[in-house]
Amino acid sequence: MTKLFGWAGKMLRVDLSTRKITDIFTSEYTERFTGGRGIASRIYWEEMGSGVGAFDPENHLFFMNGPLCGTMAPAASRWIVLGKSPMAVPEQYATGNLGGRFGAALKWSGLDGLDIVGTSGKPVVLLIESSGKCSFEDASSLWGKDTFETISLLQKKFGDKACVATIGRAGEMRVRFANVIGSGGVSATKGFGGVMGSKNLKAVVVKAEKTMLPVAQPDTLKEINREITALWKGESSERYWSEPVIEDIEKVKNAYCYGCPGICGRGIYQNRKGEKGYSKNCASAYFYANAEKAKTGRMAETSFYATQLANKQGLCTMELRFLTEWLPRALQSGAVDPVKTGLNRDEAGTKEWIDALVNVIIHRQGVGDILAEGSRRAAQELGVEKLLEGMVTKSGFDADVYNPRLFLSTAPVYATEHVFPITQLHAVSFPMVKWMIWMGTEGMMGFLSTQKLRHLAKIFWGDEKAAEFDSSDKMGEAAVKMQNRAYAKENLILCDFFWPIDYSGNSETGAGDPSLEAKLFSAVTGEDMDEAGLLGSGERCANLCRAIYLREGRRGRIDDCLDEFNFSRPLQDQPPPVGLFNPELMVPGRGGELFSRKGSILTRDTFNKVMDDYYQARQWDVETALFTSKGLERLKLGDLIPELKAMGFLADS
Repeated sequence: MTKLFGWAGKMLRVDLSTRKITDIFTSEYTERFTGGRGIASRIYWEEMGSGVGAFDPENHLFFMNGPLCGTMAPAASRWIVLGKSPMAVPEQYATGNLGGRFGAALKWSGLDGLDIVGTSGKPVVLLIESSGKCSFEDASSLWGKDTFETISLLQKKFGDKACVATIGRAGEMRVRFANVIGSGGVSATKGFGGVMGSKNLKAVVVKAEKTMLPVAQPDTLKEINREITALWKGESSERYWSEPVIEDIEKVKNAYCYGCPGICGRGIYQNRKGEKGYSKNCASAYFYANAEKAKTGRMAETSFYATQLANKQGLCTMELRFLTEWLPRALQSGAVDPVKTGLNRDEAGTKEWIDALVNVIIHRQGVGDILAEGSRRAAQELGVEKLLEGMVTKSGFDADVYNPRLFLSTAPVYATEHVFPITQLHAVSFPMVKWMIWMGTEGMMGFLSTQKLRHLAKIFWGDEKAAEFDSSDKMGEAAVKMQNRAYAKENLILCDFFWPIDYSGNSETGAGDPSLEAKLFSAVTGEDMDEAGLLGSGERCANLCRAIYLREGRRGRIDDCLDEFNFSRPLQDQPPPVGLFNPELMVPGRGGELFSRKGSILTRDTFNKVMDDYYQARQWDVETALFTSKGLERLKLGDLIPELKAMGFLADS
C-alpha cells in the first residue's frame, strides 16, 4: 500500500440517528478535489437531496481539515465546517472557517474530516480519539450551558489539551445565525451552530496526542518555509496586523493558531476588571463599537464585553452588528414594541441593551423569535425591509468597504456568491489598502506604489489592467482568478490573513510569490503541483459549488445580480483605514493615473460588461451563465453532466 503524506486517508460518516459509523476513504477524492472544501463539496453533491432543509436530519454537516494541516506548513492548519446553511436566504450550501488547534488534532487522530448526518434522540457529545476511534457521550447535563462553561467542563473531563467544538443556547434553539465555537476562542459563522442544535449535537471533542506528521519532502519543505519567512518576517514586510484599538483593554498574551507565526496579533485580552477573552483586529472585535461610541463617545469595555457575550452564547457578531444598526430604528418607528421586548432604544450602546437583545434571541422570547431568524427574514416579517437598504445585502454582507463601486473586480464576487464571500473580497481589498496607505501619505508610509501594485496585479490578478479601475477590461477575468485562488485556499484550508503572500515590503518588486501554496502542497504530499494546478483545483471546486447552488435553486445569470443601491446610491465616506488614508476614494486608472470614485455609482452597462468577461473566462454560456459540456469535461467534471442536463443547467443540452 502506498504511504500517504498530508492526507490521513479517511474520514468518518457518523449517523447520529442510528449511531452507525462508516469509513469514507478520501483517497478516492484527492486527485480531483484535493482536500477540505473540495472533498466535502463532492460528497455533498453525491449525498444531499435538493429538497433537504438546513435543520432536517438529512442535512450533512462536515468538519474538514486539509492536506497541509498538522504539519510544519505555516498558517495551514485551519479547518472548515460545511453544509446547508440556515443563515443563507434562501438556505444554501455554505462554509465557515476556523482556526485554533482542532483541525490539527483531527488530523493527528487519523482523520481528514467528519461527515455528520441524522439527529440524536437526546443531547450527545461526539468523541474522537487516536486512530479515528469514535464514540458517543451523553450530553444531557451540558444542554443549556453556554460555550465557555461547556468547553471548560469537557476539557476537565477529557484533559486540557482536548479540542472542543460546541454550541451555546443559540445553537440549541436553532437560531439561524448561531455559531460553532471552538476551544482557543475560535468560531465559525453561517448558522452551523443551529445545525448542530437541530441534530442534538452539543459538541465534538477530539482527544489526540500531537504527532509529528511525516511529509514527503522534508528538506524541500524547510527550504520553502525559509522563502516564506523571508517574505513575512520583520516590520518592513508590512504583513503584520495591528492589535484591536479598544480603550481600557490590554493584551495578556499571544494566542496563535497551530502552526502559524501569528501576524494577525491574535491573543487573549483583558479589561480593567481582569475579565479575559480572545480577540484580534477584525470585524468581530468592533461589532458593537458604533453603538457604544454613539452612547458614550468611547469605544471601550462595552465593545469588548459584547464580543465575549456573543462568543459565550454562540452568536454571529456580524449579524448582531446588523441588528444593533436597524433594530433601534424599528423600535423608534413602533414596528417593534419596546415594552414587550424590554429593549429601550435609548439604552442602545450599553451592556444592559446588548444583554437584553442577546437574551430575547437565544430564548426566542416574543420578538426574539423573529429576530432569531436573522435580519433579512426578521425585517421582512416586521415590515421594515427599508431599514436594511445599503447595509445588509443579498449575500448578507455590509458591502461598502469592498464594494464594486470602488473596486470593479468585486462585482462578480458579490453577484455569484450567496453568503459572505470575504476571502475573495480580501484578494483585492488587502493589497489596495496597502496601496492607499502609500498613496495617502505620498510615500512617507507604505511601500506598495502604483507601479508595484500594477506588477502585483499582473502576477496575482492576471493582468496590469486589473489595477485600472476606470475600465471594465480584464475585471471579470481578474475576479475568476481571485475566486479560483480563494477556493484552492479552502481546499488546502490556509489562513486568509496570511495567504496568499501577494505583497511584501521585503520583496524588491513589492509582490510575493503566487506559487508558494503549490510548492508547499508538493513538498508535504509528494504530489506534483504548480501554480496552474493550484488554480485548477480552485476552479474545479468553484464549478462544483456552482453546480450545487444551481441544484439548490439558483437559476444562472438571472440571479447573478447586485443589490439596487450599487446602481443608484453614490459611494460616500468610508470608515478607517480607507477613510483615514484615502478620504477622496482615489484609485488608479489607465496607465496608473489616479481618479476619485467618491460619489460614483456602478452603471448597469459596466456591470454587464464585467459579467460578460467573467462568464467568458469561466467558459460558461455568456447569455445564461450555465455550464457547457465542453467546459465541464475540461475540468474533469463530466460525471456531473447527466444530472445537470436533466435539471436544464447545460446551455448546450
